[in-house]
Amino acid sequence: MSAHERFIRLIDMESAAGRKIERSMASMREQLVNMFTRIMAGTVTREEGTMLINHLVRASQAEAVKELSALIETPPPGVFPKTILHTVSLSRNKALHNIIIAGLEHKNEDVSILAAQELASQKTVEAKSVLVEHLDSEVYHVRKASAIALARGFADDGLEILKRHLLEHQEPFFRSTTAQALLMAGKNGVETLLSILSTGNTGAMETVSEVLVSSNDAISSTDIPKIFDALMKAGDRKDSSAVIALLKVAGSLGYRAKGYEGFVMAFTDHQYDVVRKEANNALKHIRA
Repeated sequence: MSAHERFIRLIDMESAAGRKIERSMASMREQLVNMFTRIMAGTVTREEGTMLINHLVRASQAEAVKELSALIETPPPGVFPKTILHTVSLSRNKALHNIIIAGLEHKNEDVSILAAQELASQKTVEAKSVLVEHLDSEVYHVRKASAIALARGFADDGLEILKRHLLEHQEPFFRSTTAQALLMAGKNGVETLLSILSTGNTGAMETVSEVLVSSNDAISSTDIPKIFDALMKAGDRKDSSAVIALLKVAGSLGYRAKGYEGFVMAFTDHQYDVVRKEANNALKHIRA
């Protein structure tokens, strides 16, 4: 066989191999679309779907990852991207871990929340690091999902991470997202927020105060003294911005703050008019 003939044969073999790969890709896509369509119809369970996914990963990991990722971004008609990601997560296949991480940044908030919950459930150092990294996402629902997952999935460690983020971040919008996640974390989260009020970090204190004003019912009667203790400390530091923020929290408590009027009255003759006005406004609400 001449060199030219061997070259032509090699080209034919490569073309045949390429067509075989294309058919394999199409077949994998068709199997996945059919399976997810049946899951949505209720004729196949998600657990049964994981069996197919794991089979396809064994057959061709790279192609399975590629096809599943593409389907999450552009799902078939009638199929939710969240359903696809949930089935992927149920497979517990380590080869698909990056799909879950990518899901955290999905444009669909439900997908982002599911990805964050799945990462939190893993309770690994890597999963925690991914969530921490996404606290600084420019996309609100991504950082919100990450913050909530840290608070709920990593116990005291997660709360401490969020506290540190709130104290160190310079942007109010990012701090606010983190503070909201702490508020949603229940009693321990609220206690973490209250602890920030005595740190002397004005920006963080203002953010926490805003969140507590909007959800003052989260402050228990035993927590109320902490508000006024923080208020007096801010006054001692002559931190007018923090004083104003804390006076707003005091006023939002209304009648629940009765007995603490003396703490507020200490600011009714403050040198700054804006502080005096806020103090008088707080007293009006407390005495109402």
